[in-house]
Amino acid sequence: MNDHISPFVYEYLNDLSQNNNREWFMANKDRYEAARADFLEFVEALIPEIYKIDPSIGMQKAQNCMYRIYRDLRFSPDKTPYKTHFAVYIATGGVKQHGRPGYYLHIQNDESQFGGGIYLPAPELLDAIRKEIYYNTDTFKAIIDNKEYKKYFPSVLAKIEMLKKVPKGFDPKFPDGDLLKYKHYFSESYISNQTATSEGFLRHVAELARVTHPLNQFIQDVMFDLSQQ
Repeated sequence: MNDHISPFVYEYLNDLSQNNNREWFMANKDRYEAARADFLEFVEALIPEIYKIDPSIGMQKAQNCMYRIYRDLRFSPDKTPYKTHFAVYIATGGVKQHGRPGYYLHIQNDESQFGGGIYLPAPELLDAIRKEIYYNTDTFKAIIDNKEYKKYFPSVLAKIEMLKKVPKGFDPKFPDGDLLKYKHYFSESYISNQTATSEGFLRHVAELARVTHPLNQFIQDVMFDLSQQ
């Protein structure tokens, strides 16, 4: 069982970032395949550990949770063809179900991270999450104010594309109005190359999943209530 990321995975991704073109990629296809296989082996060991914490994810296959290395260039001014990271989204249904709360592992040279929660939820779900926070503020704050949670996720929630004002439909004077301004209810914990390549990394990631699971459960409960309406 692979309980850490092999250093050559980072070496390959670093080289790819400096040679992001098809010619180099094809000439080093064997390195890509080896790095990808090492990462998938780690994820195959990780999924059962997260399943113990959150059975709702199901026993997914690692390859069904992994994002493609090829970038979508259709609407991007950056035409480099390949991503310079490996990433998986472990959730019910695998990576194609990113509209559900799950667990995200991103391996990139000096930019690795693990996260939990939901990224870019559908408008109806986003509104429902905000309402649940509005009416059950203490429950939500008990999750993000937990000492363990704040230890591993010091920024609490990813402040990406936050609204400047409390969204319409909510009291603008709501004392915890900042909690309603998020577009993503997602936590991030950054990981050093040294941590990821050290023995015991699997236990570390499983611990991160355990700590962020209450946030996922909060969102799952909102989704269940929404489905019953």
